[in-house]
Amino acid sequence: MSKTNPSTPDTVSTAKGTNVVTLPGKATEQRPSEKVIAFAKNHPVLTVAGGIAIGVAVSALLPRRFTRRFVSKAVDVAEAASAAGLVLGNKAADRAHDLGIDARKQASKFADRAEKASDLAVLNLEKYGLAAVSTASALGRATARRASRLGDAAADTANRLSDAAAARSTKVLHMAEDLKKRVHS
Repeated sequence: MSKTNPSTPDTVSTAKGTNVVTLPGKATEQRPSEKVIAFAKNHPVLTVAGGIAIGVAVSALLPRRFTRRFVSKAVDVAEAASAAGLVLGNKAADRAHDLGIDARKQASKFADRAEKASDLAVLNLEKYGLAAVSTASALGRATARRASRLGDAAADTANRLSDAAAARSTKVLHMAEDLKKRVHS
């Protein structure tokens, strides 16, 4: 770059006998909505905290009757969200369990095919065929064990996620009920 003007490059390229100076591209300005989205992605905790602070401020400005109805509806929404979270968590656990079962079946099929291939090798090559049979059988069993472990791990992880979602849903429900009790008292 030139010392006098930082936007002009030091190099001059020649194309077909002419001197051409490459100019920098024009910087595009982000739209306000893109800036807000970028801030929310970069600072999710601040965004949530700001939303809570705004909600508290707005609720302090609303009349009591309106606030009670609003809290009642908010509790209803929270209950629906917790129920939906529980259902989705259970579905995820079921799907992961089904995937684990499918993985076991596929591994079993693979083991069966490997065993058949090893039997043909035994018929064709007596000496080397015996070694191939034991290798293929061990590979098939090891693959089946690994697939079974992976399937079980996936099912366990999905169950833990489901349990965590259920616990959090229950916690949110209790917090909503406590909030409802506080509002009514």
